[in-house]
Amino acid sequence: MSTREHLLTIVEPTPGGDATLELAHDTVARGGTATVVMVITDRVQRDIRAFAESEELEYGQAEALALDRLQDYCRARLGGTATVDTYFGTLRSDIVRYVTSETTAIALPTRLVSDRLIERLSAYTGRPVIVTPSLSAAA
Repeated sequence: MSTREHLLTIVEPTPGGDATLELAHDTVARGGTATVVMVITDRVQRDIRAFAESEELEYGQAEALALDRLQDYCRARLGGTATVDTYFGTLRSDIVRYVTSETTAIALPTRLVSDRLIERLSAYTGRPVIVTPSLSAAA
């Protein structure tokens, strides 16, 4: 019996994005599944604060609205049902809590990783770790 492909996709939802969602989309198109973890970094929180100011919203309102929109975008981009979780803070090896027995690979955006993180994730999970490039804002 073959193992169904399941990609754990880490994404920092910022303008221009990264190729992890592209990889997840391709995985789903091939009949696999994907779990998306949106990492809400300081950069994303600055974007949400700017959104709150421009729309004259309180930060909590803006954050809830922005996270809903970002989750909807991720689901729509994958073209199927996808689990979308939210992780607040700097990406660390505790991201392994999202790895399940179904996970066959992990995709990380280049701007969020270090060699040490890649080594730890790979050693701890035993799964391949794919580092994807950032996409240009014009893409």
